[in-house]
Amino acid sequence: MTNTESLILIVDDSKVELKILEKLLTQNGYQLALAKNANEALDFLKTEIPDLILLDIVMPTMDGIELCKHLKMQDSTMNIPVIFLTGLSDTQSKLEAFQVGGVDYVTKPFIKEEVLARINVHIHLQNALKKLEEISVTDEMTGAFNRRFAYEILSKQISAANREKTLFSVCYIDVDNLKTINDTYGHDEGDKLINTVVNSIKNNIRSSDYIFRMGGDEFLVILRQSGMKDSYHIFENICHKLNTEEKICGIPIDFSFGLAEFKAGDKILQDELIKLADSRMFDAKKQKKKNQLKNLKIKSPFVI
Repeated sequence: MTNTESLILIVDDSKVELKILEKLLTQNGYQLALAKNANEALDFLKTEIPDLILLDIVMPTMDGIELCKHLKMQDSTMNIPVIFLTGLSDTQSKLEAFQVGGVDYVTKPFIKEEVLARINVHIHLQNALKKLEEISVTDEMTGAFNRRFAYEILSKQISAANREKTLFSVCYIDVDNLKTINDTYGHDEGDKLINTVVNSIKNNIRSSDYIFRMGGDEFLVILRQSGMKDSYHIFENICHKLNTEEKICGIPIDFSFGLAEFKAGDKILQDELIKLADSRMFDAKKQKKKNQLKNLKIKSPFVI
């Protein structure tokens, strides 16, 4: 991952400091997100996960120590490296910053070259750790996460939803026409079909969402803090776009999907949640075949 692909969230209520950091980091190829306080930072983190956070300690409402402590308790943000960049230089503040999970501590006024060097070190380290993790949890062909990791993440999402009083949706997906394409045109074209569907889904969900390959042509998607209605529209739009714009060997690309929702307090286990979405996907697939057969009968009076 290059600097141009690395996103840094700066949380600081000082306009002067923000301006200096913004110029320094953009000149060195980093993408930036800015937040003036903890609430703005938390709102941002609901939909985007940065590669690193630069965090001031002295802020209104919630200070940097409390914000970092909160981030380290959430599954989605616990692994983001946090560098404290603050005017506090006393030993107690430094100790607290490291105790709550900070990876580094820089005092203001800062030396620009020093800040940049520290950021580069932690970004490179984070990228190396991500690469190692990706190898262990990623499906090689599609780049989606693997089945084993799906159960781990789903368990964490259930715990997070119960703790934060939120909800999320899971979508079970089955790629249509794979056997026909494999048998008629070969497995290379079948692999192309699968990757086209996966890439389309990746391009239409948030970076904080997950897609897993459960086996063959079946996939599971977790949409964080998204209910079934919104999730349905997302996948219906992806499906429609693929079906009307993409083809493999002249055959329109399509997939069937089923949704299930988890809300805080629901008494349903991860296996049951997956089975429910899978069952609804199977029903949708059956209905699609019935509709196709019905359309065929309407078009051809010779089909009985």
